[in-house]
Amino acid sequence: MKITKIMLAATLAMFGLTGCSMNNSAIIKVNGESITKAQYEEAYKVETNNPQYKLFENAMKDNDSPMPLMLKDRIVNELIVKTLLGQEVAKRNIAVSDEEVKAKRAEIAEKAGGEENLKQILTNNQVDENKFIEDITNELKMEKLVDAIAKVDITDKDVKEFYNENKAQFNYPERVRASHILIQVNPAQVKQDIISSDTKGELTSDAINKKTEEALSEKLKLAKEVRVKAAKNPKEFASLAKQYSDDKATAANGGDLGFFPKEAMVPEFSKAAFSLKPNVVSDVVTTDYGYHIILVTDKAKAGIQPFENVKDEIRAYLEQQKKVDAVKNLLDGLRASAKIEYINADYDLNKIQTEIKAKSELQQKKMAEERAKKQDEKQDKPTEQTSDTQEKTK
Repeated sequence: MKITKIMLAATLAMFGLTGCSMNNSAIIKVNGESITKAQYEEAYKVETNNPQYKLFENAMKDNDSPMPLMLKDRIVNELIVKTLLGQEVAKRNIAVSDEEVKAKRAEIAEKAGGEENLKQILTNNQVDENKFIEDITNELKMEKLVDAIAKVDITDKDVKEFYNENKAQFNYPERVRASHILIQVNPAQVKQDIISSDTKGELTSDAINKKTEEALSEKLKLAKEVRVKAAKNPKEFASLAKQYSDDKATAANGGDLGFFPKEAMVPEFSKAAFSLKPNVVSDVVTTDYGYHIILVTDKAKAGIQPFENVKDEIRAYLEQQKKVDAVKNLLDGLRASAKIEYINADYDLNKIQTEIKAKSELQQKKMAEERAKKQDEKQDKPTEQTSDTQEKTK
């Protein structure tokens, strides 16, 4: 299995610096700097809009559940950490230039598959350009802070030792390297678009279905035409991907998906890819994403990745680990010496944690009582059946 990389930006996401918010009442003061209720509410809104919290919506509304308090505890902790790190950045006179921000933004856009893809990602996540630039600026400040406090020195010996001690992490299954061209189509979305465009409601159900089938047929026709072109000259596959593929993130690289195991793709795609010989173009493959034309460019048997192939990745991982440890040590020191005042007692971490403990214990007690009640009901049931049987016998 490929070693998991720890991206510093992701690891330190909770340490990002907050921007200015509207004036509001202070709930906490950290070394005299206020954390306001508006900042807390903004952070709370971001967290609860996260899809993972939708799965726990009932628990979040349950007054007896400790979950709302656990979220509150985490948000308050993060706000304090952000403030401490912001103060340290200011203390060290760490600044970021406009040129650095532009370069970082361009790098992110390239990784996203282009400017249009990046804009779509920001829209989907409800992040406007100003907020995005603010986040980039704060991330760059954090990177500079980490570089200032972490003196990283990873030797060749360190890298080799990690490889020898963690060889299980470098096992990999059979893989293929493939490129694809996606003609994206979602029947339900096509049908909905047709219905939405019928503003006067003139189309019958049959007419809508007919138009849907026609639209799907046009997409399939295009996929077959592209497939013929690719099969005729596989060397032109990359240029065809750039021209036709709706998967813009890979189209920029000629449709290249890199190496992947069977489990990484939907079954229809994997079945086709793993059955192909290298440099042979597939027939049109249908998945929930639409129509794919696949070209396998290489295959790799299961085994252990050689040290030479992963040494750079290991070095980067170890460097990130040292940086993360350095930030944690810095935070421990900053927190230990900080003057933290809870202006509003409802946001006092000690109080919140005490309430979490009490509610957790109460919840566990209730669960134990319910289990005991169900167990008693199970034990009583056979007794009732025996009595009924005895009565019938009499």
